[in-house]
Amino acid sequence: MKDLSNKGLLIKASFLFIILAGILVLSSFFAEATVIGANKGVITFKNVLKNGYAQEPITLTTDTDFNLSVTYKIEGDIADWIRIEPAEQPFFISRTSQNTVLVIIEPPEDAKNQRYSASIRFLTGALAGPEGQFGTAVRAAINIRLGVDITGQEIVACRAGGFEMEDVEEGYPLEFYAIFTNDGNVRLRPNFVLEFWNQDQTELVKTFNLTLNESILPTVQKKVFFQINNNLKIGQYWVKIRAPSCGEGDVGFITVSVIERGGVSDKGELIEIDNAVWAKVGDIVPIDAVFKNLGSRVVSAKFKGTVTSGENIFKVIDTDPLDVMPGETVRIRTYFNPVQEGQYMITGRVLYNKKLTFEKSSVLNVNPSGKPPSGQGIGWVTILAILVVAIIILLILIIRKKKNLNLLQRHKPGFR
Repeated sequence: MKDLSNKGLLIKASFLFIILAGILVLSSFFAEATVIGANKGVITFKNVLKNGYAQEPITLTTDTDFNLSVTYKIEGDIADWIRIEPAEQPFFISRTSQNTVLVIIEPPEDAKNQRYSASIRFLTGALAGPEGQFGTAVRAAINIRLGVDITGQEIVACRAGGFEMEDVEEGYPLEFYAIFTNDGNVRLRPNFVLEFWNQDQTELVKTFNLTLNESILPTVQKKVFFQINNNLKIGQYWVKIRAPSCGEGDVGFITVSVIERGGVSDKGELIEIDNAVWAKVGDIVPIDAVFKNLGSRVVSAKFKGTVTSGENIFKVIDTDPLDVMPGETVRIRTYFNPVQEGQYMITGRVLYNKKLTFEKSSVLNVNPSGKPPSGQGIGWVTILAILVVAIIILLILIIRKKKNLNLLQRHKPGFR
């Protein structure tokens, strides 16, 4: 009995030791896994030209409260094609200070057209905080796998957006900003065509052709800047933007004003046109233009637009002006009395201190009930009812099948 008791104690002690060892292993694993991280574990560079260029950013993070040093090592057959920017190491990261580095690929001219692979290993310094709580021998690492596809085909592709142009005083140059992304594998010099139209967009006033003096490398996104000398008169202009290197269609549409010297630039936004979606013939329907004054002084704002159905104009909207304080959002109200059934389109802008907002629109449906047709809005109810009936029928079939199986078993020979 004593031997059996000792044997039981030994088994229990061994079992506890295994559990404790497992907890220690798991805790060290999770500690290492959470000490350093990256926003991507695999990077694939596609369609890279021989003697070409490609880059991809990696952001490294940590959960430590103190500065953690990080070094890196590039491994693989193409390690000499790869470099990191900034190249200085070690660099430091903490919970509140991430670090983003660029992984850059520059294949040689004699590279074959095939798939290559490599890896970058980021390794921390000793994980010791201010009081040395992590010890001095523990280090954490993360491995980023790289894939590089080399091609001999030149690909031209790009995107342009993020257009900005501030209002300017008369006689001063305009400043145009854009974000240009080279999605191809050859260098590109961004070029833009800016068409300046008058306030009513009925007359083309001026066209500017802009080309950047430098080339943008493949896979690189950059904010570009142009200074435009102009002799535009005081007034508001609508600017259509094209980027011929990315295609011939319009890629942007902005508005800019030339103001008198020492003048204050007014800014406003038509947020939406708000009205009931359904109405009856003869109803008086309120229509609100929701406008916000984004400038620094009071503006006088009025709603201008039309109510149409097909090619017919049923109402021309031109409200009385309303004073709007800086930062204030107001509803500029008008009314429409539909005389026949159908669908109406309400379209308009807000004119404020001789400037126009971008155009917005809304829809008004007119029928005898002033409500959506009865067939609409009950689809989910019908579907739910069908599902409930189907479930009930299925339960009945299951119960019947179970009863039949019980009856068959009772009638089998030898059943008691």
